[in-house]
Amino acid sequence: MAGTWNNQNKILPGAYINFLTNAPLSITPGERGTVLLLQEMSTGETGDLYTVTAIENTYPDGVTAEDTYLAAEALKGARTVKVYNLGTAHSGETVEAALAAIKTVEFDVLAYPYDGTGFEAKAVIAAWIKAMTDTEGKGIQGVFANYRGDYEGIINVTQGVKLSDGTVLTPAETTAWVAGITAGANVNQSNTGKKYQGAIDVVPRKTKAEMEAAITAGEFIFKADSAQNVTAVYDINSLTTATESKGKPFAKNRVIRTLYGINNDITEIFESNFVGRLDNNEDGRAQLRATVVEYFNELQRLGAIKDFTAEDVAITQGTDSDAVVIESYIKPVDSIEKMYITVKLS
Repeated sequence: MAGTWNNQNKILPGAYINFLTNAPLSITPGERGTVLLLQEMSTGETGDLYTVTAIENTYPDGVTAEDTYLAAEALKGARTVKVYNLGTAHSGETVEAALAAIKTVEFDVLAYPYDGTGFEAKAVIAAWIKAMTDTEGKGIQGVFANYRGDYEGIINVTQGVKLSDGTVLTPAETTAWVAGITAGANVNQSNTGKKYQGAIDVVPRKTKAEMEAAITAGEFIFKADSAQNVTAVYDINSLTTATESKGKPFAKNRVIRTLYGINNDITEIFESNFVGRLDNNEDGRAQLRATVVEYFNELQRLGAIKDFTAEDVAITQGTDSDAVVIESYIKPVDSIEKMYITVKLS
């Protein structure tokens, strides 16, 4: 078990983690790459879960090209797509059942490719994602169309694209691709400038001023160049309200991948290797500290964090006899995404 904490009052054994600007904690970079797609299907049973990769799938008999289209878009960036069958015309109740069913399913990013009247479940799903991150310690993100979540775990897609075969994808349908590249990106990668494979235009196009306004509003948008290359403008999430504990870096998805990766890794490593197996004395805490330090060193070797030294980790006895408190300070590395050039002519 895991989650965030304000007081040392947890009941279940587990790793409880708080992320503050420059002050998270961790533990062996895990592999990313799995998308959970909540999707209506024309075949199969409501509630079924299908696993799809580039070489195999568990789709039911009678599956159509329309049924498999969004998963294929997600696989342009993801390693694996898990498709949850919402039936042929899902309701709020169906979505609630889906969220209950996927609570123990492992994935990195959830996509809900629906928008407009009749698809008001976005707020419910967004609240679930926040609860899963803050309470369950999952470290996941969700991708929606035209939803101002103002939360680092929610990515708000507000543009569609036109593909080379003439197909026009709505912003809701484009969430599958955004979820795929988000899940597939490593902790040391940004998707700013990521090319949308197969796309030739953006729908609708935006002026520079409109793009600036969209970015300021926390929107994930695209641009097309004269050679018909479509790319992601800025790899950001929907967070627009900066606070003392969550500053501007939290709006960058690369930073969030690092923090969420740490969250997921420390939970897995702690629960599988340390819970109930170490004495809560100086020797036991020293072993735990050595593991934390080595994990951060590996993240630094990967270029995910910088300026880390062993002195940035301290482990002390917690309030309860079986508790420890880990204080650590890291600086996530961001990508160079803005270049300011001064040209002097004489």
